[in-house]
Amino acid sequence: MNHCQGVLHIVQKGDTLYLLSRRYHIPLWMVLNANPYVNIYNLQVGDEICIPCRIRPREDCCFSDGE
Repeated sequence: MNHCQGVLHIVQKGDTLYLLSRRYHIPLWMVLNANPYVNIYNLQVGDEICIPCRIRPREDCCFSDGE
């Protein structure tokens, strides 16, 4: 992935774009817009997914599981 303004997430077993949107607390449409070339029906372990920054960040650009 050439240019990701946010977090670059490496797909793990069981990941879906919906689950990633919930994990990072951003709307699904933002994940979809940031990854126009990703085949949403065939995510593979090791694929790189851009998790974009929130429009109005709280403390950091994006949030992970533990925060």
